[in-house]
Amino acid sequence: MDGGYRLQWPSGLKHTATRDRWFEKFSQLKPGLNLQEIATELNEAYASVYRWADLFQYPFPDLRREGRISNEDWDKVDWCLRDAQIARALNISRERVRQVRASRGIGPSAHRALVQRFSKWVASNRERLHGLPVYEVLKMFGCDLSQQVARRLLRAHNIKPHDPASRWRGIDWHLPNRDLASIWSTSAKYIANIRARLQVGPAEWDAKSTKIEQSLDYQQALAQEMIKSRSGRKNQSRGAKGLLVEA
Repeated sequence: MDGGYRLQWPSGLKHTATRDRWFEKFSQLKPGLNLQEIATELNEAYASVYRWADLFQYPFPDLRREGRISNEDWDKVDWCLRDAQIARALNISRERVRQVRASRGIGPSAHRALVQRFSKWVASNRERLHGLPVYEVLKMFGCDLSQQVARRLLRAHNIKPHDPASRWRGIDWHLPNRDLASIWSTSAKYIANIRARLQVGPAEWDAKSTKIEQSLDYQQALAQEMIKSRSGRKNQSRGAKGLLVEA
């Protein structure tokens, strides 16, 4: 590579066999080649080369409009927009927009600034976010960000993903599906699906039995599960309020 140039894997981008193969191709290129030169060098279609060059932020010059955009035109740009949006409006590459943004000392777009703030917030609340659904994390953060972007950043910070069955591992599966559904505000069918997924076996008491209400053990188990449910909701509410304050 010339001048110590080294192509960097984009932050948060997931590795796949196809992406790794294309990244390896671009890593072998000299910096500054235009898209047609890259297409010739790699013996690939121009459209494919443009797509991967843009994704990996390879610094290629834009030969279409680069010399025709005046300083006055750049002065009129809404720099709160994302680089990709500005690039589409001006019919140039995103890399060119990034270069001009940097040369003018302009801060990140509003979206990128929000992403950076979310990333810092996740880092400071890392231990409290493990296992939470993405939509709950965003609700706690208190700002509008796409779940796709949030999920990518959560993975980058090694936050354990949400397991829909995790909240059910600690409940008393001796109780019938009907009772568990009522206590935890869901459907008996959903409870049945979770029971099968966790392979915890059938309930100890038959909900259809006329003798179930006479069982002291059943009454005690039912009462304990109700207490557990109320306690869980209170803890979840307190945790959400604490995270909202920190956001």
